[in-house]
Amino acid sequence: MEAIDLYNPIHRLSVERFHRLIEAGILDEGDRVELIDGEIRDMPPIGPPHGSTTDTLTMLFAPPLAGRAIIRVQGPLTLDDGTEVYPDFMVLRWRDDRYARANPTPEDVRLLIEVADSSLALDRGLKLGKYARAGIGRYWVADIPHRTLHDYRDPDRFGGRYRQLHSVSEGRISITIEEAEIPVQITELFPG
Repeated sequence: MEAIDLYNPIHRLSVERFHRLIEAGILDEGDRVELIDGEIRDMPPIGPPHGSTTDTLTMLFAPPLAGRAIIRVQGPLTLDDGTEVYPDFMVLRWRDDRYARANPTPEDVRLLIEVADSSLALDRGLKLGKYARAGIGRYWVADIPHRTLHDYRDPDRFGGRYRQLHSVSEGRISITIEEAEIPVQITELFPG
């Protein structure tokens, strides 16, 4: 449990109030921010390597999962009442409304991927803990500086960590989602 700072209290927002700020035009739809534990945080800009890796993931996952799952790129995910993040890439369970009525929640996520260039410490630290506590079963970090894919499995919801980590810098890794096996060649993720 977090200690409460009585001398420097922080006014935290709920996801509902965060959405009201957007609806009121205080935050623009295009602002690169997310809400983590009630705090609005700026997201780093997307550079060419980050964009390239995200595009590659889309090209790898979209064809075999068409009609089986939903691919979401840099879209919202509501983790709890005070946290709405915008992961770089998600594979979501199929819903006929394609999440038009409500943002996905952790139960909808089949795979969540953060593409880390300047955000590596955040993605392997604070966000990893949030995703584990939320019960995200499979979390990948595409680590651009080290040209490595970190595959986190088996979340410990109480401890806010993952019990298994497989890091792959060469060769390939395969994942099966909705009965489709998807091989990912590591060198394809990190071109150049």
